[in-house]
Amino acid sequence: MAVRRPLPVAVRAVLAATLTLVVAACAASTVPATAPAPLPAGVAEAPTGEPANDLCTVRRSFAPSEQRPARVGDRLVVGVDPSDATMSYWNAQEQTFQGFLIDLVLEVARALWPREDPRGRVTFKVVPPGQGPFALLAAGEIQMIATSLTASCGRARQVIFSNDYLDSGQTALVRKVDGRPQFRGMEQLGGRRVCAARETTSLKAIAGYRTAAGRALVPVSAPHPVDCLVMLRQGQVDAVSTDENILVGLAEIAPDTTLVTEPPPGNRKFCDYHTGRDAGTCTWFTDEPHAFALDNEELARFVNHVLESTRASGVWRRAHERWLRGHPDRGMPTPGQPPVTDWPPPSGPPD
Repeated sequence: MAVRRPLPVAVRAVLAATLTLVVAACAASTVPATAPAPLPAGVAEAPTGEPANDLCTVRRSFAPSEQRPARVGDRLVVGVDPSDATMSYWNAQEQTFQGFLIDLVLEVARALWPREDPRGRVTFKVVPPGQGPFALLAAGEIQMIATSLTASCGRARQVIFSNDYLDSGQTALVRKVDGRPQFRGMEQLGGRRVCAARETTSLKAIAGYRTAAGRALVPVSAPHPVDCLVMLRQGQVDAVSTDENILVGLAEIAPDTTLVTEPPPGNRKFCDYHTGRDAGTCTWFTDEPHAFALDNEELARFVNHVLESTRASGVWRRAHERWLRGHPDRGMPTPGQPPVTDWPPPSGPPD
């Protein structure tokens, strides 16, 4: 897997402040491999589901358009995650949101108001991960969701997606013992607690995962991946599992953790967008195209136009180099062809 570029010191310092529940005694070498500690209040084991079918994903959206959306008004209201180290986080020192997604959102604002400071035209609203903010989008409280959101067929029945702006896949973060992963891969996590944020495709994938021997994982649902990280370091869960672009950031702020290194059996079909698929370094066990969720077709077409502009201008590449240099995707995604004309697009297998 590619060598990850450390996050800036200021980023690590700000995000480390969110881990105030973690104490020095939770070092990985002192955590037993059995008998996990009790879960904290408000966190519970989630039901284990049936073995999951492949997640039905959406990579096609409406054709790009330069036409300014009439419903935007004088501000763009965007739902963001304040503690996603690579994608979006609140920099308390500079009093701004920063990250890969923030860079893309600011390009949308720059295209809407080309002669103004784009930050002056964007209102960022803190929202939970997953589909939690869908109700806010439907109620008109936000116009756009800019979190690490997977574009799935089921979600496409509730919101309009932009074109895919980042290809990723789900893997796992575990404690580090003697410089190595405590568990090499998903196969060693059968029967163990694996944590993901509630209302996410990640939790659903954990609930349906089966090892080659047919063992289920024990899914644990928490409000946010950072909560999962705290529990991992305190020995209350054995792994955090979500998209690699999120886990890269968690590993940077918690150096006593590391990503698993062993590919799960039969995962090659999920590695089409991974640079190391031929070298056997891909540990993804799902396909996770990321897209913006939007409240109307006009805005979706305009955002797709801006995304294409970031390809030509190099903005996407520079943002990726700054925030996701170690993420093993194949570069800026190419929109699915042909563009859709109606929403939602035709579905594939059940999601």
